[in-house]
Amino acid sequence: MVTPHLVQLLMSGAMNFVTNVHVGREFKMDGPVPRLGENVPRWYGETIGFWHEDTLITWTSNVQAWTTHSAFEHSNRMQSIEIYTPMRDENGTFLGLNHEAILYDPEALVQPIRIIMRVAKQADFNDPNVNPFVFTECIQTIYPVEGTATPVTPGRMLEYEVPDMFGRPWAHLWSKYWEEGMEKPEQEDIFKFD
Repeated sequence: MVTPHLVQLLMSGAMNFVTNVHVGREFKMDGPVPRLGENVPRWYGETIGFWHEDTLITWTSNVQAWTTHSAFEHSNRMQSIEIYTPMRDENGTFLGLNHEAILYDPEALVQPIRIIMRVAKQADFNDPNVNPFVFTECIQTIYPVEGTATPVTPGRMLEYEVPDMFGRPWAHLWSKYWEEGMEKPEQEDIFKFD
């Protein structure tokens, strides 16, 4: 069996949701986070991996902070370890993948988050009755109107503040529209342990 050196994982309907796993490569360790290329965060990070028999183990780092599609708020120090293990029946027939992800972020998470997902095989790749995967584009239909996520119908005119997508846009909007004139009370930090 030939071991692939580049594995691509298609994770969603949008055409930019592809993870490239660089098998056998090593991260540069001379910056604020491990990375493959230049010291510039990438939208979905950079991923290296290795094979342990038929299990793929990956490490993702150098992720652009705060703005990943449909994810929780995270910093650019977030990293993940993911394990892709084949599921087989008693005869060895491939049934799908068991995917385990552990997310680490010392700025946004109190402790690592572990996610387990089982992906069942739906059809054979060479089956002529299976339609090819259809890519979709991300077309925005919800805009921040006065600090509230608002569905906007075609043809409607609105004033729109373009958020700083490299900052923390949700925190900025919340502060601007919902905390105006408020001051945070001075009190002991309940999460401080010294």
